[in-house]
Amino acid sequence: MLSKKIVFFILITFFSTLYAHQIPGISVDVTKLENDKINIKAFFKRSKKPLTGNEVRLISMFDNRVLKKGILTYQGIALDIPKESYWIYVIVRDNDIVVEGIAPEKGFDKTVKKEETAVLYTALISVFFILTAFFIGYKRSKIK
Repeated sequence: MLSKKIVFFILITFFSTLYAHQIPGISVDVTKLENDKINIKAFFKRSKKPLTGNEVRLISMFDNRVLKKGILTYQGIALDIPKESYWIYVIVRDNDIVVEGIAPEKGFDKTVKKEETAVLYTALISVFFILTAFFIGYKRSKIK
């Protein structure tokens, strides 16, 4: 019985860590237009109702500076594509939805080498803390 509780606790901790950085029910759609422009729309997944009045920022992957910003309307927002790698931030209340930006037709002038290790590091740290808590609990049960 104790092993089922431990496995359940490990699974809950692991999956809550993986999905902690998403806003459920909201989606961002980025489409490429002519003349190196993009159209950004954000909407609720179930009702398909668009988000309006939310701030959109194009953030540089190099130095985290704001390249362009604007406000979402019912039709979305059309912005010029920057010449360097960027992220699209849609600010919803006090949370951010982050999407990687689309490249222009001729490609970026400057690109960033991406390493997707955040999930790996977070998972390893979670497993480390779970194992530490398990060993502390095991030692306490042996002392009694």
